[in-house]
Amino acid sequence: IPLGAALLAACGGDARDPDVPAASSIRVSTGLAADQTLRRALDAMPRTLDPSLLTDVDAQKVTDDVFEGLTALGLDGSMVPGVATSWEVSADGKNWVFHLRPEARWSNGDPVTSADFIYAWRRQVDPKTGAEYAQALAPIVGAMAIATGHAPVSSLGVDAPDPLTVRIALNSPTPYLLFLLADSFMQPLHRATIERWGDDWTRPEHWVSNGPFVVKEVVIGNRITLEKNPRYWGAASVRPNQVIYYPLETLTQVGRFMAGDIQFASIFPNSQFKWLKSRLGDQVVTGPYLGIQQMRVNMLGPPFGMSHDLRLALNLALDRTILANKVREGLQEPAFSVVPPLPGYRPQIPEWASWSDERRHAEARRLYAAAGYSAAHPLRVQLDYPTGEDNRDVFDAIAAMWLTNLGAQVEPYNEEFRVLLQDLRLHKSALFQNSWIGDYPDPFTFLQLFQTGFDQNFGAYSDPTYDALLSAAAQEPDPARRFRFFEQAERRLNEEGGSIPMMYYTSRHLVKPYVKGWQLNIQDRIVSRYMYLLEHEGG
Repeated sequence: IPLGAALLAACGGDARDPDVPAASSIRVSTGLAADQTLRRALDAMPRTLDPSLLTDVDAQKVTDDVFEGLTALGLDGSMVPGVATSWEVSADGKNWVFHLRPEARWSNGDPVTSADFIYAWRRQVDPKTGAEYAQALAPIVGAMAIATGHAPVSSLGVDAPDPLTVRIALNSPTPYLLFLLADSFMQPLHRATIERWGDDWTRPEHWVSNGPFVVKEVVIGNRITLEKNPRYWGAASVRPNQVIYYPLETLTQVGRFMAGDIQFASIFPNSQFKWLKSRLGDQVVTGPYLGIQQMRVNMLGPPFGMSHDLRLALNLALDRTILANKVREGLQEPAFSVVPPLPGYRPQIPEWASWSDERRHAEARRLYAAAGYSAAHPLRVQLDYPTGEDNRDVFDAIAAMWLTNLGAQVEPYNEEFRVLLQDLRLHKSALFQNSWIGDYPDPFTFLQLFQTGFDQNFGAYSDPTYDALLSAAAQEPDPARRFRFFEQAERRLNEEGGSIPMMYYTSRHLVKPYVKGWQLNIQDRIVSRYMYLLEHEGG
C-alpha cells in the first residue's frame, strides 16, 4: 500500500493531518492498575502458531509469550534460565547437559519433561513435518542428515537419560546455542495433544503450552487473545491477566494507539517520526535492531545469474545514505554489507563505499555497459516486495536512483506476503526484497541465507568458496578465529554481488507511559511476562 494512501480507522485520516488532535494527556500513578489487560499490535496475522512451522516475526512474538524453552528471554533480551535451571558444557564445547526444573508444568497440568524437548526437536527436523527452518538445528549432530532424508529422526544428537535431564551433542562448538534454545523452533511440544488433534492442535479449544500465557481466542485478521497460565512455574511474577494482540497495518497502529485502543504499537512509519515525536514525546521509542533490509537477485537465470557486472552495477548505483537519511528520516543506518554491527565482528565494508558519488556512479555505469546494457538497451526488471510494509517510498526512490544513475528501468511491484513467499520458493522473482531479522546475535544467522541448500536461500546463491568458509567457521573453536572466517565469507559475498544491502533496521514503537516492565533489545523480542500496567488517567 503506498505510504499515505491508507486511512486510519481510529483517526479518520492520515495521522499527520494537523487537524488530528494529539493523544490525550496521561497522568500516571505508582500503583498497579486494576485491569491488567495488555493490548499490543502485530504487523500482520501470524501464518501459524505451531513453533515447528512458523517463520515470521509476528508469530514469534506470540509464541514467546505462550511457550518456554530450556532458556528464555530476560527483561533486557539476554538469556536466562527457562525450563532448565542450570547446565554444563564439555571442555571442547560440543556436549551440553541441561537440568530441568521439576515444577515446570504444561497448561493442562502435565509435567514438562525432557521427552517433550526431544519430541519437538525430532519433529522439527523430520522431513514429514515440512518445517521451513529445520536447518536451524544444523549444529546438532545428525540434524542435517535427517532433514535431507538421509537418516532416521532417532539419530538426532539429543537424548533424555531421565525426565529432568536433556543432553545435546553438537558437531562443533556453537557460541550462540543458549540463544538458539530460546527460539520458537526449540521450544517443547505436548506430544499427546499434537498426536490427538493433528494440524488442529493450535486451535484455542485444543491448546496446550508451557509458557506464561495460553491461547484462548484466535479471530483471523482481528485479534489473538492470550490468558495468564496459572500452571506456569513462574506465574506468581506474571502480572498481566490477559494479552490481546491486534494485527494492524503500520498506519492503522498509529491511529489505534492515539485513540487508546492499543498500548504498545510494534511499528510506526519512518516518515512520521518527527511528527509523532512532537505529539507524543517519550511515548515514541526507537533503538538498534538486529536486522538487514536487503534486495536479492535470482542466480538461476537471466538477467542476474550470469552477470557479475550487472549485480555489482546495481550495488554501486544505490545511494544508501540518501535512503537512510532522507527517505527514512535518519531512523535507519546505511548498509553496505549483510551482517549488522555485532561486538567483536569487523564490519566488511566494500572499498567503493568510501568513494565519492561521482566515482561510484561512474564505475556503476562502466559495469552496466560491460554487462551489455545501454540507453538503447536498458535493463527492464520487476522488483518484488511484500504488501503492507512501509516500503513503497523506499523502492520508488531506488527505482529512481537506478534510472538516473544507470538508465535501468525497474518497476516496484508489491505482492501479498504469502503469495510473494510462494513465488520466492519457486524462484519466480528476478529481483526481490529479502530482509532478515537475526535469530540470535551471531554473524551466521545472516550468512546462512547464502549457503548452498539453505531452505530460505531464495536467490539460489551458490559458491563453493563461500560455503567452505562457513564450514571452516563452524569447526573453529576459537571465537576470534571463527569471526575471521565469517569476515572472509562476507567479503566474498560482497565481491560476488550476492546481496544488495540497503539499510540496517531500527526498532520503533509507540508505548503508553503507564506500561512498564520492558526494555529495548537488539532482537526486539519484548515479552509480555515482565510487563505490567500502572494506574493512570487518560490515554
